[in-house]
Amino acid sequence: MPRDRGVLAVFGDVSLAAGAVRALYEEGLEVRAAMPAPFPELVRAMNRPISLIGLSTLTGAVAGGALGLLLAAGGSWAWPIVVGGMPIVSLPAFLVIVFEVAVLVGALTNFLGLVAVSVLGRVRRGVPFDARFTRDRIGIFVPGGAARAREILSSRGAEEVRDVA
Repeated sequence: MPRDRGVLAVFGDVSLAAGAVRALYEEGLEVRAAMPAPFPELVRAMNRPISLIGLSTLTGAVAGGALGLLLAAGGSWAWPIVVGGMPIVSLPAFLVIVFEVAVLVGALTNFLGLVAVSVLGRVRRGVPFDARFTRDRIGIFVPGGAARAREILSSRGAEEVRDVA
C-alpha cells in the first residue's frame, strides 16, 4: 500500500492533541490519529463512534450464559437424579456452568469481533508508523501537507512536526 504524503505531528499530552484535532477540523482538514490507547477525549474530538466490540462481547456472553443454563438444565431433565431432596433443576448448582460458558462464548465473540474490525480496518489508510505511538505518544497525521496544518500543529503544543513523503 503506498504511503500518503502529509504532515505528521507527535504529541505527549492527550488534551493538547485533542485541541489540535479540533482546530484542524475547524479548518476543514482531514485528520488521522495513532495512539497507544483509545483516549476518550481524543476520540470525541475526532467525532469517532464508540466501538461495537464491547456490545458484541456482552451479547455473546449473555447468549453463552443462556446456552450454559440450557445445557445444564437439559442434562438434568434428560437424566433426572434426585439428590438430597433438591429439585431436578437447581439454579445454584448450575451457576458455575452458566458462568464458564458465558465467559467462553463472550471471549470467542470478542475475538471474532476484533478479527472482523481488523480486516475491515485494512481498507482505511492510517498514520505512518512510529514506535512511539505504541508506547506513550500520540501521532496526528494530516494528509496533503498543508502549510496551515503545520502552523496549527506547531502552535498547539506538538513535540515534533515533520513532513512525510
